[in-house]
Amino acid sequence: MPVLGLNHVNVRTPDFKRTLEFLRDALGMTVTPVPEHESNDQAAWAYDDTGVPVLHLASADVAYSPDEVLPAEPPRGSGAVHHIALTCAGFEAMRSRLTALSLSFRENHMAKTGLRQLFVKDPSGILLELNFRDG
Repeated sequence: MPVLGLNHVNVRTPDFKRTLEFLRDALGMTVTPVPEHESNDQAAWAYDDTGVPVLHLASADVAYSPDEVLPAEPPRGSGAVHHIALTCAGFEAMRSRLTALSLSFRENHMAKTGLRQLFVKDPSGILLELNFRDG
């Protein structure tokens, strides 16, 4: 169940529209709505030249889960990085390991994109998104 590499960085931006325009117009990145959330205008993915969505963007005032507490002031600078995503292998083995260590985690399955995810915080409170391809 190895970690295979960095998958993406998630940025919570206080100015969603301007950030998308910057990535598209200044950096030439392709920006699309998040798969499975096509109607959401507060989250998007920005793709590198190889077609990998390396930046995931969301408005700073939108919670990802019911238990997330949003700060009074939107994060800026490196504080706007919401989580780090890692490409992994061995979903069931990783899930079992986290359970055996009594670590709290959250699961997500994105059927349209064939992605299973585990979200877990490290001891410093940094949210890690562990991504596993179905199949």
